[in-house]
Amino acid sequence: MALHATKGIVLRAIKYGETSLVVTIYTALFGLQSYLINGVRTEKKTSTKANMYQPTTQLELIVYHHPNKNLQRIKEAKLLLTKNFHGVDVIRYAIGIYMVELIQKAITETEANTALYDFFEDHFMHVLEAPTHQLSNFPILFTLLFAEQLGFGIQQNYSEQTPIFELQNGCFIARNEMVTGYTASEENSLMIFNMMSGQPLSQHISGLIRLEILTICIQYLRLHMPHLGELKSVSVLHEILN
Repeated sequence: MALHATKGIVLRAIKYGETSLVVTIYTALFGLQSYLINGVRTEKKTSTKANMYQPTTQLELIVYHHPNKNLQRIKEAKLLLTKNFHGVDVIRYAIGIYMVELIQKAITETEANTALYDFFEDHFMHVLEAPTHQLSNFPILFTLLFAEQLGFGIQQNYSEQTPIFELQNGCFIARNEMVTGYTASEENSLMIFNMMSGQPLSQHISGLIRLEILTICIQYLRLHMPHLGELKSVSVLHEILN
């Protein structure tokens, strides 16, 4: 079994046995993979500690890879960055946890996608480095851009004649075309369009409106990916970014 060098973002870690972990990592080389890591949950000093495998951590890895196995092995792991989400303020951490939960629930295929990995890495880095006051709307923007990466990008056909976001088809429609249950209000539709197109918002968004818009974006993804399920981190985001 060959060794490979790759970068990866930890999405989930589950205790296994007395001292081990099963860790889900989105890798640059192999896409979504699960790794069995033995002996890291002990009091003894080891070269790899369990806290390296907390969700949001970005790693440089040397891995064994067998395409027919569900559980792979890691030979070496080290932190990719000197700064990570476990040493930052609660706002950045909450956003990071939302991102990894969304990624982990949205992606089910173990296919390599270097462009998607680079997208994740760039946006995790943005959350770590951007001024905190600029991050309030970032979960919404990340969700919209992630949908685009997955092939579900919203058509940017907003206009005075088509001011309503219609979720089922991912486009903006006229008032007389409204369908029950799958449309956003005109105010929220405009904010979604402005965020997508990088235009400044004309007003400050309250925590409640921000939650409404994020919920709309998640619902849009869920219509195209029914397996997405509930995102537990959304309520935490709402409390922190309110």
